[in-house]
Amino acid sequence: MNDVASGFKIAAHAERLRAYLRGEAVFPVSLELDLTSRCSRTCADCPSMRAAVHWELDRSFVERLFDALAGQATGLLLTGGEPTLSSLLPGTLAAARTSGFRDIAVVTNGGRLDDPTVTSALLEHASTIRLSLYDWDDAAGDGPGEIMERIARLRRLIDKAQSPLQIGVSLLTSSERLGLLRPQVGRLAGAGAHWVYFHPLCKNWNKGRPSPEAQEGVIAEVESLQREFGRTMAVFVSRARYDHKDLSFSGYHAAHFLLVVGADRKNYLGAEVKYQPDFAIADLGNGWRPDFLRDPNRLERIRAVTDGNYPALASRHRGVLYNDFVERLKRCEDRAWEILNASPQFRFPHIL
Repeated sequence: MNDVASGFKIAAHAERLRAYLRGEAVFPVSLELDLTSRCSRTCADCPSMRAAVHWELDRSFVERLFDALAGQATGLLLTGGEPTLSSLLPGTLAAARTSGFRDIAVVTNGGRLDDPTVTSALLEHASTIRLSLYDWDDAAGDGPGEIMERIARLRRLIDKAQSPLQIGVSLLTSSERLGLLRPQVGRLAGAGAHWVYFHPLCKNWNKGRPSPEAQEGVIAEVESLQREFGRTMAVFVSRARYDHKDLSFSGYHAAHFLLVVGADRKNYLGAEVKYQPDFAIADLGNGWRPDFLRDPNRLERIRAVTDGNYPALASRHRGVLYNDFVERLKRCEDRAWEILNASPQFRFPHIL
C-alpha cells in the first residue's frame, strides 16, 4: 500500500497506537500548523475564512512549539490561509528539518510557485506540496493553463536539482463535478504532478457541520482514472470518506496523534473544526505551558467529544475516521487488529 490517505493511516504508527490503547500518554505524530490565516483566494467554505480576523504567527512561537514537540512529532503539515504568503515559510521549513520532522508537507494554492524564495525552500526542505485546486475554473486566481505551467516549471526544477520534493494535487469531488475529473487529471499528468488525491466536496463548513455533497459515481470514475493514469501519476482516494456506514467513537482519539494549531495560536480538536471557537481545546498564545498536551482541561475536552455529540461527524474527515478505527481496536474487532498488526505502509506516513 502506498496511499497518501486512509481511514486507518494512524495504524502506520502501531507502537504509539498500542501505547495509547494501554492508557499511556502519547505525543502527536503530526503537527498541522497555520503560519497565517491570510490567503490570496476566497474559496467558498474554506476553514481559514471562518477566522474572525486574520492572524500571523511569529518566529518565537514556532520555535517554542517545535521545541515542545522535538524528538516526538515527525510529521509537519503547513497550511493556512496560504502558507507561502508568510515570511516565516523558508525559516520554518529549515527549522522543521533540524527539529526532527521527517515528512514535511505544504498545502498551497500554487499562486506563489514562481517565487524563487518559495521554490528554493520547498526544493531543499519539503517532502511534498499539496496543491489545492478547489476552484477548477479559476485556479489560484489565474486560468487553469497558468497553474499547469507553474506545476511544469516546478517539476523541471525538481528534476534538475534531483530534489525529493513531490508535487501533489488535491481535488474536490461531487456528482456534479464528475465530468471534470478526467480532463483535469489528464492536464495534471501532462504537467508533471507526482500524485493526485480526490476527496468529497462538503457543504455547511460555515455552520460547523460539514457534510458531503452527493458523490454518486465518483468512486467508479476514480477507479477508471487509476487504471488509465496509474503508470504516469499516482491517483489516490480514501474510500472510507465515501462510505455511508455509521461511525462510532467515545472520545476524539485523533487529537492525541494529530495536533492542529491555527494562526490564532489555538489548538483545535480537529482540522474539520479549525477556527470554530467551540472546538478550541487549548490557547497556546496566552499563558504558554510546555506541558500543554497534558493539561487536564484539554484532555477532558477531548474525552467529551463522541459520535453522539459531534456536529462535524458527517464530514468523515481523517480525524473522524481515525477515531472510528481506534474505537474498533478498543472493541477488539478482528479486522481492525489485522490492519494494525500488518503494519501498513503509506506515502508520507508521518503526515496523518
